[in-house]
Amino acid sequence: MAKPAQQDSEVPQPPAPSILGLPNSPSRSSIYIYNPYEKRTVEVPLTNFDAFVSLLKCVIGTGILAMPLAMRYAGIMSGVLLSVLLMVLLTYCIHLLITGMTECCRRIHVPQVSMPQAVQIAYELGPACVHCFARAAGISTTCVLVFGQFGLCCVYIVFVSKNFKEIGDFYFKDYHERYYVLGVCVLQLPFFMIRKLKFLVPLNLVSNILLYAGFLCIMYYLFQGLPSLQDREMFKPPQDYMMFFGIAAFSLTAVGSMLVVEANMEHPESYLGFFGVLNLAVFFILCSNLFFGIMGYWRYGEQVEASITLNIPQSEVLSQFIKAAIACGIFLSYPLNGFVFITIVFSDYDDNAVEHKCRTTAEILVRLSFLLLTGIVAAVVPNLAALTELEGAFSLCNLNLLCPALIDIFVNYDTGYGRLRWKLIRDILLIIIGVVFGAVGCTVAIQQLVADLSAKPSGHDIS
Repeated sequence: MAKPAQQDSEVPQPPAPSILGLPNSPSRSSIYIYNPYEKRTVEVPLTNFDAFVSLLKCVIGTGILAMPLAMRYAGIMSGVLLSVLLMVLLTYCIHLLITGMTECCRRIHVPQVSMPQAVQIAYELGPACVHCFARAAGISTTCVLVFGQFGLCCVYIVFVSKNFKEIGDFYFKDYHERYYVLGVCVLQLPFFMIRKLKFLVPLNLVSNILLYAGFLCIMYYLFQGLPSLQDREMFKPPQDYMMFFGIAAFSLTAVGSMLVVEANMEHPESYLGFFGVLNLAVFFILCSNLFFGIMGYWRYGEQVEASITLNIPQSEVLSQFIKAAIACGIFLSYPLNGFVFITIVFSDYDDNAVEHKCRTTAEILVRLSFLLLTGIVAAVVPNLAALTELEGAFSLCNLNLLCPALIDIFVNYDTGYGRLRWKLIRDILLIIIGVVFGAVGCTVAIQQLVADLSAKPSGHDIS
């Protein structure tokens, strides 16, 4: 009798692991046993409030100030409808992405994976014909994330430089915009050297206060001298919608930042859910976007600029305070988005490529290089509208649509796609939308950038 008891108490050994330690034949029952949230440890975790503040800081900024331009391309009624649909789609895809990443953690019994690692794991879980592309897919995802954060930080520098130039031109000599780009990069250096996300929360809080102080003050100009609403178009031709989607998507394409916030939460299980931190932040952002988009287009019509701050008067004290407050708020947003870039670079390659004792030195060098390169691009390509559209289209296509859909397809390959394979149909539709939108949106934005570079450079360009 003793022998059978001993056999019953033995723990079966798992199958031989693959490249990432993934079992070749994972048991379906084991998928739901492991809870990665219980095993996750963060050195300096974020509370739910910290996460909410950081999410607002990730998303609210130049995107909301560009929404009047988006409304100009779509019209008020169609712009509101398309904004709601786009926000619902992007938020749903972020939920899908985080759920897929959590499922990858369960499959290989690890507390946390990065987005590139999740893509690589998903490819290994998929059909045999895609296993050989697993590592290449992970590296490609890293490149997409890096490029997305790089483009976002370039937009921030261009925005801050343009607004400070508006103030500087009034009080001082009319200097070229590139001098302001240089000054912004130099002033950004000490803030960008902060290496802990928890220590960025006070900066994010100050940034949010400055932004909303500027937003409240800018209402004075938005409500002053409003024309008849009949003078504004409710609907625009569909051929202009692509420009709308590029700008509107920019306001909710901080996927890398959203993942970093979730990964550093003390209670990450509170991130998703109907009344989770993510949904509450997105609802707040959607209301803010619609308000500024409608009021900005209603007030300035077809003359609205790439940022609403460039439409308000240059000579008044209140307008100068608005530009300074919002520019400083965006200025303080740069360290958080740069932190995401650093996290992407070092989370996947720290243990293998860089010895621990050299980690600090390597990170400082990478931070300096990143700041320098974003400054160079901002100085060479000052077209704020085109940069915003390119960043929005590129990130929406790759990070918000393609990656979540591909991860979901491969993760569900062995467990099934539900009744009538509705999950597979959903994921294929997301891929088609992402490819079409990315190709058209990026092409239009690149054409604008090429035309801008071909034109004679000027320190006065604002679009």
